[in-house]
Amino acid sequence: MNRKGSSTQSAPFWDDSLFPAGPVLFVLGTDTGVGKTLLVESLIRNAKDRDRLRIVKAAQTGGGEERDLRRYLQAGASPEQVFEGYSFARPLDPMTAARLEGSSLNPDFLADRIRHLHDEGYQVVVEGSGGVLSPFFPDGTGILSLVLRLSRPINLLLVSHPHLGTLSGTLAAVRILREEGYPPRALVLCARPGVSDLASTVNPGTLRTLLFPIPVLMLSPELSD
Repeated sequence: MNRKGSSTQSAPFWDDSLFPAGPVLFVLGTDTGVGKTLLVESLIRNAKDRDRLRIVKAAQTGGGEERDLRRYLQAGASPEQVFEGYSFARPLDPMTAARLEGSSLNPDFLADRIRHLHDEGYQVVVEGSGGVLSPFFPDGTGILSLVLRLSRPINLLLVSHPHLGTLSGTLAAVRILREEGYPPRALVLCARPGVSDLASTVNPGTLRTLLFPIPVLMLSPELSD
């Protein structure tokens, strides 16, 4: 990748210089609908050794025909390569969606599965749900509590959007991750279809300046296909 003279980089995933094989890779977002699954699809399509991939969706809420597992399969993953920890019908945060069905998420169950896959030598990619602090577990903690209990090497990608309103939420999410000891390996900005505003052209450079040395990448439709 060539950063020189550019405020952002386009992201031809998988790039081993930014995302070295080995650590568990968490794909987290600043909010719902920012492009986490789009990024995972790109990782699947562009993996150098796709057979070694194992994709974990910690919790699916809502989704209908657009379930993330279906999108992983359409991107080229095989059924044995994908795992959905929990699934709930209502499109809510995982903790609340589970509670309304008389259930709850067990972080030890998810951690055990991820550790097992990692220790078997697979490249594990874990996609979160909602934003960084979206509650997952009965005590109100989110997916970061799962990251903290893994006791395995971790890389983390944060996904956001470049449009008007992104700055505060994105900067807050990065601050939280830094305070927890897991600064993002990169920030990936996914443009929303049909949205074109002045902020979209300015915000990537602003984020790159404010978040240096964290790389700011743009995931464009042609790179995700």
